[in-house]
Amino acid sequence: MKNVLSKKRNRWLLAGLISGLVLLYYGLGLAVWGNAQVDYYNLGLQAYTGGDLPHAAQFYDRSISAYRQAQHYGWIERFVYPKPDKELAAQANFNKAKVLIRAQQLPAAVDALKESLMLNPGNVYPEGATLADAQRMRAEAKVVKYDLELLFKANPQLAQGQGKGQGKGQGNQPGNQQVPGTDPGKLPGKGNRDDI
Repeated sequence: MKNVLSKKRNRWLLAGLISGLVLLYYGLGLAVWGNAQVDYYNLGLQAYTGGDLPHAAQFYDRSISAYRQAQHYGWIERFVYPKPDKELAAQANFNKAKVLIRAQQLPAAVDALKESLMLNPGNVYPEGATLADAQRMRAEAKVVKYDLELLFKANPQLAQGQGKGQGKGQGNQPGNQQVPGTDPGKLPGKGNRDDI
């Protein structure tokens, strides 16, 4: 009986030792861990304010790729490390677009602005967001939309490539338009079910 208890105790000690080593490994990793997404974003801001546009674009790209890479963490990394910041990735795309506009790379700037709007459309907020967070994110999205509209106004050929131009589509023909008040039904809402 004593031998069985000794083996059981040794197994528990071994399991405790292994789990302690795993926790120590990730604890030390977390102690020296740096958030690459934030670090590259800050370096991009420094390069942009210093007038170094090529390096600013590179740092913003690295920040965005660090965000994308963090999206593919395994379960233990998601448990140990902080969640990647979607709002910061949207801001990195916006700032990258500003750099690209100054460098006259307008199609790439449009893509960066669209990516920023996909990350922060201004009406989807993370869980636990406060009212101030929601207002800030909505304001950031409005600025991105405004800059995109200004870019399209200044360069109509870019807008045409995005479906915003004055093309001659099939929807503009008079025979294809439905006149209000005609079938399916003349009643408000879903209409008159006898007309369907």
